Amino acid sequence: MKKQKRIWISLLLSFILIVVLSGCSGLPKTAKINITIDPNPVPYSSENENWSFDIVLDESNGVGVTLISIRFDIYDQAEELVNTQILYEEDIIDWFESNYLPAFSSLSSGTWYTGTDKYAIITIAGVDDNDNPIEATGRVDFLPE
Repeated sequence: MKKQKRIWISLLLSFILIVVLSGCSGLPKTAKINITIDPNPVPYSSENENWSFDIVLDESNGVGVTLISIRFDIYDQAEELVNTQILYEEDIIDWFESNYLPAFSSLSSGTWYTGTDKYAIITIAGVDDNDNPIEATGRVDFLPE
């Protein structure tokens, strides 16, 4: 009888260990958005008279995201905030052809900037497939002309 009890206790402890190590915590995952700017810092193009770059958004945690807004905070050479532009659903769809970022995938768009500012902070806001609010930030630096 004691041997049978030990076996059951061993099996129970093994099961608990397997559940813990497999990550089955019962909590749904949260999406993670990464923002890549290419190139960064962005060189000035005298041919186009602007700074051209690509924005790449990728999801790296296995949960899709519906993008709600993209905010650009523009800072001048004195590093003071001089302008804020916010894009919402229609503009996001125009830029990326979708406002949905599937799990483990990416969206990209080429864009350009004109002005004499030093950098921009890009903030992406969305809601993932598990109804978690998501926010990611990135920075794009503009090289002098």
